[in-house]
Amino acid sequence: MAQPDPPHNHPHEQISYVASGSLKLFIEDREYILNEGDVFKVESNLNHCIQTLTENVKLIDGFAPIREDFL
Repeated sequence: MAQPDPPHNHPHEQISYVASGSLKLFIEDREYILNEGDVFKVESNLNHCIQTLTENVKLIDGFAPIREDFL
């Protein structure tokens, strides 16, 4: 199993769809197990990261406002 990514935060709200695979989501002091078909939301400025639980994980992310650094 992979190690969790380093925690990070950003001023953007984030919503993500788990298109494939399984992961553990960490938001502040909470943990969630997510599988294909699940959706999660991260409010702005909250520390968060993921840990993959399967070899391949595909997420479809949306950010508001748009993340100029991802263009």
